[in-house]
Amino acid sequence: MSRPSSIRVGIVLPHSHYGEEEWRNAERAIAYADEAANRGAQLVLYPEGYPGPMTGPLDNPKFPFDPVEELKKKARQHAMYVIAGNVVPSEVPGAHLLTLRLFGPEGTELACYLRQQPDTPPLNAYLYGGKGHLLPGRERMVVDTDLGKIGLLICSELWCPELPRMLMLRGAEIIVSPVHGRHSRTGLALQDTWYCIARARAAENLCYVLSTQNLYVSEHFDFRTQMSAGAIVAGPERMEGKRSEPGVLMTDLDMERLRYLRTRNFDEENLSVPEDPNWRPIGCRPGQIYERDPTLYKELAEPSPYSYNYRYWEEGNLDGWLRDYDRIYQGDYQRILTKYGAPFRFRER
Repeated sequence: MSRPSSIRVGIVLPHSHYGEEEWRNAERAIAYADEAANRGAQLVLYPEGYPGPMTGPLDNPKFPFDPVEELKKKARQHAMYVIAGNVVPSEVPGAHLLTLRLFGPEGTELACYLRQQPDTPPLNAYLYGGKGHLLPGRERMVVDTDLGKIGLLICSELWCPELPRMLMLRGAEIIVSPVHGRHSRTGLALQDTWYCIARARAAENLCYVLSTQNLYVSEHFDFRTQMSAGAIVAGPERMEGKRSEPGVLMTDLDMERLRYLRTRNFDEENLSVPEDPNWRPIGCRPGQIYERDPTLYKELAEPSPYSYNYRYWEEGNLDGWLRDYDRIYQGDYQRILTKYGAPFRFRER
């Protein structure tokens, strides 16, 4: 399969609606797809769970259409790849699944990734409108497309360096990790840290990292001061693009340069004074993906004092997570529950 030397990506950073009002995201998502396509996008990325349903009722009758089916049509209409997501019910009563879906230019779903490293139940409940239990998937996904190999992650999975590394080992050249976003007065300002994480993952795995988030419409949230990530395109040598206002970030990925960095190492040529006056200095460690000794990392798979049982639901009791949480908090979690009344209670004002 021949690969393009350059890929144009459209990273959607939308004003999003939360909960009962998230049906309003559907038609705007279609408009963003048209806008990105008109600007030459070959790959379009939406935030985590966008356009939904995710934070509100999964059977909300106000949705004007099924967003998944309409985005498939847009992918086919514009002969492009589209990555979007939603939340769906699971087979376990009271639990759900968070998806990241890749649609191909023929209008088919090429992959449906389920987040493998879930958040903890309190954070899930806070982010997803009370849906505290999101069951982890079991399958890592790298999809071979005519643009290149695309690896799928969701949000803070990018902060777990082992996960993008495993995608790189499967050949991923582009890793997407869309973000949920914030919508309260918690005072978190994570944008600089997200830049750092995205650049680090891109540099250590010699790949492009794409991310974006929901900018929630809320009287309790000002995205200009509490930005989580914004829209990000990180490369192995530099930040290729970023956006902090609602809209579409358009960026060209130099795949020929990426392949050069991946198939070289420090050698006599790039360590010598260049003969070519137009020589482009190398802004990373070429061959970095090969400089790893697997015998050094066995300890990573062993339990530690920080281990948490993310598969607590297999015990047949969705409250099983409380045991580990209280251990991690060294008994203080019961004080927090007493203060706030019960699990999944949050003070918004």
